[in-house]
Amino acid sequence: MSKWNANREGYADNTASIAIQRVSKEERKNDMAKRSCRRTTDENAIHNKAVKIRKMTDEQLVHYVEDRVEKARSEGFNCGKTQAPKHKTVDITGIIEEISSVKGIGATKLADIKAILEKHLEVRADA
Repeated sequence: MSKWNANREGYADNTASIAIQRVSKEERKNDMAKRSCRRTTDENAIHNKAVKIRKMTDEQLVHYVEDRVEKARSEGFNCGKTQAPKHKTVDITGIIEEISSVKGIGATKLADIKAILEKHLEVRADA
């Protein structure tokens, strides 16, 4: 009885196994093409990006992640800068004049209110 991969001369004959491997490889390729058609274009883009990331070496992966972190940090900083409330300049004398028109507030109370306003606005300007 002869071996399944040996030809008549006794040499190993791998042509059959190569042909089988080639067919199974083509079948796998066709199956994958069929599976990818079930994905949307967005899912395909995400899948391709995931495959790209999975194929990265450790060093490439570390550089990629560090780059993304730095980019996110700078974007967050810039967004925070634009969304930060602008400090308004307060006209204390205008406020004091408006309060002085209220009945029952004299010069002494007005001086106290002015001192309180200046105190709190200085603290806010320092912070």
